[in-house]
Amino acid sequence: MRKTVFLYTACLAGAVPATAYAQGGDNDAGASEIVVTAQRREQRLQDVPLSVSVVSGEAMQRAGLTSLEDVGARLPAVRIAQAVLADLINVRGVGSGNNPGFEQSVATFVDGVYRARSRSTRAALFDIDRLEVLKGPQTTFFGANAIAGAFNISTRKPGRSFSYNGLTSYDFVTDEHIVEGGLTVPLSETLSLRAAARVMGGKGYVETPTGRGPNNDTLQGRLSIRWEPVSALTSDLRIEGSRSRTKNAFPFEIIGCPPPTPFPLLATSTCARALAANGGSVDDKLNFHSSSPYSFANYDFGEAAWTNALDLAGATLTSTTSYFEHKYTGRLQYAPLTFISPVQPGLDGFPAQSIEKYHQFSQELRFQSAGGGTLEYMFGGYYSRSKIDYASYFGFFFSPFGAIPAAAALGTNASTPLTGELANLQRDDTLSAFASATIRPIENLRINLGARYSSIRKRANRVSGTGTSVNADPATYQPFGTDLQAVFFRILGSEGGQYARPRRRDSDFMPSIGLQYDLTPSLMAYASYTKGFKAGGYAYTSRTNDFEPETVNAYEVGIKGTLLDRRLTFAADLFRMDYNNLQESTVVFINGSPVSLVQNAAQSRSQGAEFNATLRLSRALSLSTDLTYLDSAYKNYPAGACTLIGVATGCQSQNLSGKRRAFSPKYSGNVALNVTLPVGDNEVRLSPSVYFTTAYYQSATADPLLAQDGYAKVDLRLAFGPSDKSWEVALIGKNLTDKTTAGFRQGITGTNGTILAMPEPPRTVGIQFTLTH
Repeated sequence: MRKTVFLYTACLAGAVPATAYAQGGDNDAGASEIVVTAQRREQRLQDVPLSVSVVSGEAMQRAGLTSLEDVGARLPAVRIAQAVLADLINVRGVGSGNNPGFEQSVATFVDGVYRARSRSTRAALFDIDRLEVLKGPQTTFFGANAIAGAFNISTRKPGRSFSYNGLTSYDFVTDEHIVEGGLTVPLSETLSLRAAARVMGGKGYVETPTGRGPNNDTLQGRLSIRWEPVSALTSDLRIEGSRSRTKNAFPFEIIGCPPPTPFPLLATSTCARALAANGGSVDDKLNFHSSSPYSFANYDFGEAAWTNALDLAGATLTSTTSYFEHKYTGRLQYAPLTFISPVQPGLDGFPAQSIEKYHQFSQELRFQSAGGGTLEYMFGGYYSRSKIDYASYFGFFFSPFGAIPAAAALGTNASTPLTGELANLQRDDTLSAFASATIRPIENLRINLGARYSSIRKRANRVSGTGTSVNADPATYQPFGTDLQAVFFRILGSEGGQYARPRRRDSDFMPSIGLQYDLTPSLMAYASYTKGFKAGGYAYTSRTNDFEPETVNAYEVGIKGTLLDRRLTFAADLFRMDYNNLQESTVVFINGSPVSLVQNAAQSRSQGAEFNATLRLSRALSLSTDLTYLDSAYKNYPAGACTLIGVATGCQSQNLSGKRRAFSPKYSGNVALNVTLPVGDNEVRLSPSVYFTTAYYQSATADPLLAQDGYAKVDLRLAFGPSDKSWEVALIGKNLTDKTTAGFRQGITGTNGTILAMPEPPRTVGIQFTLTH
């Protein structure tokens, strides 16, 4: 694998230089300034004392990247995957994992507004100006939950002049089609409006018994208004919403049916039933063919954010008020095999259907000085209130549980469609106060100080039960009586009742300190320490599982600068993040059924080195790269969940101390090239890129059966149009090496040793047309 990566890299680097995803932009001979808001004020990227990867909205649009998952796959040490219970978001080998009961450790912000739920990240990349991937804890400027990093997204704002942009594209493999556009109209000298919309759909890339998937149709729109009644006041109002419908949303593929030696194949297992129903063999290779019964995912969200900035002669008072709500309904198959249910014909083996409604109101006030003086400062406060209404229904139709004598004695039989119910109503209140200061005691030296105090109150009301349903449809669920529920709780390894502590409050003080020194006018070095904190909470599982807060002590040293008459821009850093009481999401098997739990690992450490650079040889040629070496492992975790083979051999827990964490490849990165060739009055623009990773686990069990091998994938964009890019037509190829990979793996229910996998897209080729004024 490593040889393959180096061959790809050498071929690209030896051909001509390029621009990586982290920079984007035109091939100017000198360095163009990239402005970010990583510290909640506009700064040059090269002046920000932390590790940041920046991708412009234009670069993502032209590359055909429509989701954070697409972008994350191409950035080093960033992994985003669609799992069964939540989307998994990891930076530097740290993330929250597969449970909907907690906020992600990698927080997402859109125009400074926090989006707490992992599913909401799917609709984040639309008509944006830039995406900043901030690595390491960002607690001072972005809050307690940003303990591993943050996605800081800035949308396009209305300007003072008339403008428009449009894009249409079609992918010949997935049938994905996109039509989107934006229009900015100045209504007066003080009032401007921008409207943007996107229509997107596609049939998918995996064949299933009920058609291709993921088969998606999405409509999204945004209205932005900027009002500047006087020079000292800027008021930005943003209102947006989205409606997404996906058929065959979870086209899981099966690996290993029958399971490999030494896993037993029981006659009553889900794999054995599938083999019997399909002539003794099933497709158990990762090849874009799924046996999964029908699944779906529907997602609707709405958000309103109002930001007012008042200039007070040398300082700015900023207020941001927001409201966010979403509704997610989804159905998936924990046993994605085609077989006849032993309970009733026509039932799926192990379907799960869930509903989540979420509402959040937030208010932030921030007072900050102007930049550039001997003392820069910022202080403010934050409040949010949210409510999560979550319910899931699980159909245990892969085995006749109703025939078990203890249950049959109370009236069930082999045809009883046993269904589990899990519901949770949770309310959260967050109060924070924060402050930062930059002091310049002498020329070229800056001392950076920061702190945040947060208090998070959570109240949860849990319902767990068993009953019957028609194929796990929530509308048909009928609960059993108390005695029968108690029997099935014992059979399934479940628990009824409330959490032991249904009300909790977690608070902490999070300081940070750093030094910056300008070695030369074009070279800056920095060192920093940050303490991070993430509140405890409640796991949404069939057990009364709650978890405690986690903390981190993070250290980073780095250097940023420009060389060669500003033709070379680079940044390099070393980091170490020590986590205590780490909140770890994992899946364990209890009586053959997967149960998602959140456990507090005693200690883990993520450390490594990062390097990115852009070399601009001329206006026609540029080369960029973004690379990471990562060592993310548990330091002390003596009671971790077992591997699948461990479960088969009677393991109750395993010592994970010293083993690598999930989604933490040792090496990952990208290399990219931009070439511009004049053709008459127009240009041909060629943009090849390669992104790679070494192998990594996809479960918090260090299980080699649940791991993705290393790979290198190649993208290519070939475009033609005028130099001002007023219009452009392009061919876009993704994963041209046609590497077959999966973003997520998990053991299936009812057959230990058989794996379900969520395949990532194969080689795709599409055409795109853009129009800009």
